[in-house]
Amino acid sequence: MYEDPMQMLKRIRMVGWKSIKDQTLELTPLTIVIGANGAGKSNLLSLFKLLNAIFANTPGLRNYVGQCGFADSLLHYGVKQTPVAEMELTFTTETGDTTYLARWAAAAGGTLIFTEERVTFLRTGAVKPIVVDLGAGHPETNLLRVADEGNQTAAVALRLLRSCRLFHFHDTSESCAARQPCSVDANRFLLPDAGNLAAMLYLFSQQHKMAYRRISATVRQMVPDFEGFVLEPSKLNDKQILLNWTHKGRDYEFGPHQLSDGSLRFIALATLLLQPEEKLPTLIALDEPELGLHPAALEILGGMSRAASEHSQLVFATQSSVFLDHFEPENIVVVNSRSGTSEFQQLDAEKLAAWRADYSMGEIWEKNVIGGGPYG
Repeated sequence: MYEDPMQMLKRIRMVGWKSIKDQTLELTPLTIVIGANGAGKSNLLSLFKLLNAIFANTPGLRNYVGQCGFADSLLHYGVKQTPVAEMELTFTTETGDTTYLARWAAAAGGTLIFTEERVTFLRTGAVKPIVVDLGAGHPETNLLRVADEGNQTAAVALRLLRSCRLFHFHDTSESCAARQPCSVDANRFLLPDAGNLAAMLYLFSQQHKMAYRRISATVRQMVPDFEGFVLEPSKLNDKQILLNWTHKGRDYEFGPHQLSDGSLRFIALATLLLQPEEKLPTLIALDEPELGLHPAALEILGGMSRAASEHSQLVFATQSSVFLDHFEPENIVVVNSRSGTSEFQQLDAEKLAAWRADYSMGEIWEKNVIGGGPYG
């Protein structure tokens, strides 16, 4: 798995973040996080949403904190118990390990400020790392500025952090972005809510025909009566495009509002995981990708995930035992809540060998052999 193992997020350390008091998690090319409701799966994935917010071209830590209920909602059991939170991410690359560290403290108005921010690069075989101190006391990251000034270590760290993307395809309502017209030029990368799904598929149909055929064929397997996409700029506004499609045996052209919720979500997942290798993010984070999908679709989703993990690192959170059946113990991390604090445990394949002889991973989870259930 993972053709370039020298570029991936290999370790996350989280301190004082939501339900996570102090945890270190080692990641694999394909990591499936399981646990009961409220155990902390989504709190782990929210770190990727934080990264997407603060390392955009327009800094957004203050906006993110405000949207999430301010510092009291983000710090472990509130500001009084946890005045400081910390995040440390270590990436392994072809030349060595790059680590980004950020510490935040609560400030006036319920905001957070950086009390420490730095990047460290340890070249393979070297003893002494390169350390880039990004300062303290600032309300937004200084990494953008230092990278823009030409610091190579900071620039590499910024590229790695920006390449970790969280996707959330839960909203498939009538007003969701994926069902609306989008700009035909919105095709740099798939948006977190798949709001530019039509534009991305149109790009693939024009410039990445093999990937487009693969996506279409996979959707055809799972969406009843789906014949193919009809993707072209609107005749009334050639700057916009809509996710139109055709029905098997019908001349009538259907629109995105005539796709079921599960069908639209599956199309978004197939587009994300089967897109051309060069378009894939370095890391894809997804919360409950199984939502609303038929068990047969979960088997295909498992296959797409394993294939995508050869070119992009995947971190999924799930509550589906059927979906879990498609992965190995070394892929699985169990989250349990102990006295309101999230604890992450990576499975030991050898300890489960006897159980694996008779039961699938989903069955082992349902029997509470590995924890991660409502009773720990």
